[in-house]
Amino acid sequence: MINVLTLRSGDRLELEDGTIAEVLENMEDGMWVQVRYLQVPRNPAEEGAIELCHAQDIAKLLDVT
Repeated sequence: MINVLTLRSGDRLELEDGTIAEVLENMEDGMWVQVRYLQVPRNPAEEGAIELCHAQDIAKLLDVT
């Protein structure tokens, strides 16, 4: 599991369902981050949506170059 406390604005995540999201704000509670969906394979209409994301939904931190 990802240590959510280390995530910063701009970090990109892959979620368990394959969604790619960008961290907008860390709630600093160790469980939640606010994200913007960048790619949503299951429902492209959700791209651009801003949501809270729970730590258990994060599959991995993506490297951004």
